[in-house]
Amino acid sequence: MLHVTVPSIPGAKVRSRRGGVSWQVTAKGVHAVQRLCVASVDVAALTELELKVEFWRPPVAGWVGSPRLAGISEVQFAREDAGATLRLCTSTPTDAALLLAAAVRCLRPVASGDAGPELTFAAGLPDTAASLAPHVHDVLRADEKRDRHLRRSDVLVVASEGQAPEIERASTLVVSDVAWSFDGVEYDVCVDPTIHRPVGRRSTGANAIGKGALDGASLTVRAGEATIVLEGVVSAANARALRDVAGIVVDAGLPDRLQHQLAACGVLVSARREGLPAPDDDLAWQSRSVSARRHALRQHGPSAILDAWPSVSVILATYRPDHLEAAMRYVSGLRYPRLEVVVGAHGPGVDPARVWELTQDVPHPVTVVPVEAERTLGEVLQRCTDRAEGALITKMDDDDVYGPEHVWDLVLARQYSGAELVGKALDWIYVESENATVFRPVYGAEKYADFVAGGTILISRADLMAVGGWRPVPKSVDRALLDRLQAAGGLVYRTHGLGYVYVRHQRGHTAAVSDEHFLTKVRDRHSGLIAHEAFGTAS
Repeated sequence: MLHVTVPSIPGAKVRSRRGGVSWQVTAKGVHAVQRLCVASVDVAALTELELKVEFWRPPVAGWVGSPRLAGISEVQFAREDAGATLRLCTSTPTDAALLLAAAVRCLRPVASGDAGPELTFAAGLPDTAASLAPHVHDVLRADEKRDRHLRRSDVLVVASEGQAPEIERASTLVVSDVAWSFDGVEYDVCVDPTIHRPVGRRSTGANAIGKGALDGASLTVRAGEATIVLEGVVSAANARALRDVAGIVVDAGLPDRLQHQLAACGVLVSARREGLPAPDDDLAWQSRSVSARRHALRQHGPSAILDAWPSVSVILATYRPDHLEAAMRYVSGLRYPRLEVVVGAHGPGVDPARVWELTQDVPHPVTVVPVEAERTLGEVLQRCTDRAEGALITKMDDDDVYGPEHVWDLVLARQYSGAELVGKALDWIYVESENATVFRPVYGAEKYADFVAGGTILISRADLMAVGGWRPVPKSVDRALLDRLQAAGGLVYRTHGLGYVYVRHQRGHTAAVSDEHFLTKVRDRHSGLIAHEAFGTAS
């Protein structure tokens, strides 16, 4: 029988059978499978993978992902105790890394539909490349002969400089045990969005404040009756345990890697208790936490080194010319780098020439689409989408308030949640009849859900068109899309509500609920429209 050497990965056991073409894998969790995946490039060609994951929880009940791999001849999946079992078979021998990546995509939501560089993975990659495992679609095998005369890859991912010099590529990404480098430039990539993410974190304030003690590379956090030990990194189990910990007071400075990973999870760190917000100041807690997690995810995750942020098209339908100036002010303040704006000039009171005039100072490319007054809102949004060029589509309403980092928040939430559609929580509401902004965190933030604020929807063009686009209805357009998407098995994720204010006017709303509804279950209240830099309203 042919002997096959299998990778040795903490948290995963591999048994090779049938001459090496079948693997039985037992893993503690999906992250162990990801580590095994990147270590298995060019190790074996399999026709069968039997995987048992001891701990697995679907994002919503009944969800299972798709392998997204050609040649799959059989898929068997079952829940088992606290975990799951998965069996994948292929019609022809397939590299073990490709089959393990397919298993990861079955067990973890992975966003698709973005335009980005194709990655080709070479052999010998370390654990630190595990965050890339869901995106393993192409591997470099020593015995591969096909199309060697063609460019082999956009980005070749290797373990060391000089590896595979015969392979043509546009760029080289080196992932070693200690650092990442892209075309010779080093980056501090220490945040894995599949682990270091704020899933489960509330919009409200302090919750628990932990006390941290650093001993070498190990950080012990005591919060209430819980003790959490971080052995130099924030593991997946640590991230879950820290969801109710808003901040940590430490007795010494933390290593940068640990600091960035905690920040990406939404945990604030300070050398003294006074350095953290007041326990009852929800806005200060959320503002600082969201700012820190944005920075960590943008600057220290894999997308930062690849500069792989997708293009985004803002679509904004307006039937009310008196709202246009404010809408263009908020659009102009958006800081996302790859952004365009498509405005649907809808109705007899909206002059496309006037709309175009108001968009001249917008620092993003703008397209104005005239639409007949008799068209429904859903038809207007579809007309705008048809003219949009971004890989992702996000809807903005002309009468709501949007902060400068609003689009970044949605793109990041899509990345770490893997959901087809993301949007913000309806936390902040300006009630015009009361001239007050209320903080009403009724709908839990940072969770998979069936509802998001309609004026914040973000979805890829591919996923939108796969469910038939915007429904041609005059109202409840957002609900119609959410229903169709979920009926097709898609996931919806609700991120935090910071940076978005839903404006409840005294007249002209299609919603059936009264103003009084938005004044119940209020946790905080501000006179007038809230003035704060997170909402782009600071004076």
